Amino acid sequence: MTDARILRSRAGLRQALLEMLESRPFEQVTIRDLAAASGVGYTTFFRHYPSKEALLGDVAVREVGQLHEMTLPVYDAQDSAAACLALCAYVDQHRSVWTALLSGAPGYVREEMLRLGREAVAVRSRSWLPQDLGVVLGVAVIVELLGWWLQQPNPPPAAQIAEILDRVVISPAQTPPGAAGPTP
Repeated sequence: MTDARILRSRAGLRQALLEMLESRPFEQVTIRDLAAASGVGYTTFFRHYPSKEALLGDVAVREVGQLHEMTLPVYDAQDSAAACLALCAYVDQHRSVWTALLSGAPGYVREEMLRLGREAVAVRSRSWLPQDLGVVLGVAVIVELLGWWLQQPNPPPAAQIAEILDRVVISPAQTPPGAAGPTP
């Protein structure tokens, strides 16, 4: 897909959705609103996406990719606590988008995180766990933990969620069974 009009229309629709999610829940966003805000016709929307959920899925793939690119170098530095903090801080800064993603498109988020995690672990794994199991468990906990956090009326700070993520998932996966793990 290299047609400049198609790329502009899709980018405009994604941007319109991101902007709308800053001020209202996904359920209140309409295709007519998206089309108008992005400057494309209502019927043109359907040439690009079959539904607003599919557009949200496209945004999910891009957001997960951006999150992955941002946190992966920190994991490579073997500082899992810093990587978890970077991940949680990013989600916190984009709270409205991630709330919509984890409530409206959790399948897209999970699948993209699994895909990227499997690619990363193939060249970076330092875990005693079987590689694919580590990715599946890690993604499941990350998605559930972030989803829970974003639904809290008085959410704990990002640093606390990052510590939970590191202590429950990341550090234990990197510490061989029987070895001294992170101290509480």
